[in-house]
Amino acid sequence: MRVVKGGRSDFLRNVLTLMTGTTVAQAIPIAAMPLLTRLYTPEDFGVLALYMSLAGMISVVITARYEVAVMLPERDEDAASLVSLSICIAGVISLALLIVVFTFNENIQALLNNTAIGPWLYLLPITVFVTGLWQALNYWNNRAKKFKRLAISRVAQGGGMTVAQFVLSALSAGGLILGYLAGQVSGLLVFLTRTWREDRAVLSQVSAATMLENARRYSKFPKYSTLGALLDNAAVQMPVLMLSKFYDTHIVGIFSLTFRALNLPMGLIATSFSQVLFQRFVVLQRESPDRLAPFVLKLFFGLLGLMVPLVIFVCVVGPDLFALVFGETWRRAGDYATVLIFAVAIRFAVSPLSTILAMDHNVKIGTLWQVIYFVTITSTLYIFRHAGIETFLIAFTLHEIVLYCLYLGFIIFGATRHRFG
Repeated sequence: MRVVKGGRSDFLRNVLTLMTGTTVAQAIPIAAMPLLTRLYTPEDFGVLALYMSLAGMISVVITARYEVAVMLPERDEDAASLVSLSICIAGVISLALLIVVFTFNENIQALLNNTAIGPWLYLLPITVFVTGLWQALNYWNNRAKKFKRLAISRVAQGGGMTVAQFVLSALSAGGLILGYLAGQVSGLLVFLTRTWREDRAVLSQVSAATMLENARRYSKFPKYSTLGALLDNAAVQMPVLMLSKFYDTHIVGIFSLTFRALNLPMGLIATSFSQVLFQRFVVLQRESPDRLAPFVLKLFFGLLGLMVPLVIFVCVVGPDLFALVFGETWRRAGDYATVLIFAVAIRFAVSPLSTILAMDHNVKIGTLWQVIYFVTITSTLYIFRHAGIETFLIAFTLHEIVLYCLYLGFIIFGATRHRFG
């Protein structure tokens, strides 16, 4: 009994640590948004949304997904090899991306139907490389239970981004994009300085031979998880990409700010849960596999219950609230919010549990889900691309509710598979 209580106490303390850091990290940009919406136009936010969508899609495969495997080895030396391997792969892919951007910049602008993003495409290789490093070190610190360090890194991200976006507001959309990059760099610097100082002994022992050995051992991740993760993230970014292609930048900006405002409080908290839960799930899979599926289901209903008051609140006062907080120009964002809040709610309840499918023996199941989601979201949004923005948003939200319920089914199935390793 003492062991169980201690485990629960550690779990709750870890969640609280990350949630505290996450709360501070999100509070900074949230507090700044009412001012930023008065310094930047919806069109500026539309260009930022498109840039972040591109960076987000590339970032999920920048390390060939080897960073996810950092949590799995029993020996720290093997985990350190995976960190180094992830960084090397990120460097190679970033250099290749730089060549592509310099060669096909105008073609990319035409494909996206957005010329304003052209000058900022050259920053993409830097952004995704920084993100790749941050992801690898993020999993390393999560493995080592350095939750305070994880929290500080998040605070640095939020603070660095916000300060830079204020300082660079004269650059219009460029100020938002450079600010976003500054936030990523700030979070990475926290990891680099602290991790190297404390973990240098292990990290410095990595060799090419150990990297190759672990690359083969965890080859399922690039083979199966990379494509799935790319499709999954492309699907997540699909609303912005479709809106950019078939609607004007003003609507893209309104949509992106609405979704960001709704997701910042809930999405970052969900990420904190996800990181701590991943470690918890791994332990349960090893020691008490029969308890894993009931634990997942209990968490789902708990997270969903947390969203009910927010859903009611947004539906009642959404338009007036957005107009008051962000300015009358953004009243339409409140109308969007009354629909999109249902998509945010189901994502919040299911997404933190998805690390079940990141386990070695569930990678194929996770990839299957990602393929299904990509095909259905792309088809749905393409079918409704000319139906008007209101119908477009309703179709998107209904798709999210149905598909994330299916996602939960995949996760529970994965939790009942008791083979570990």
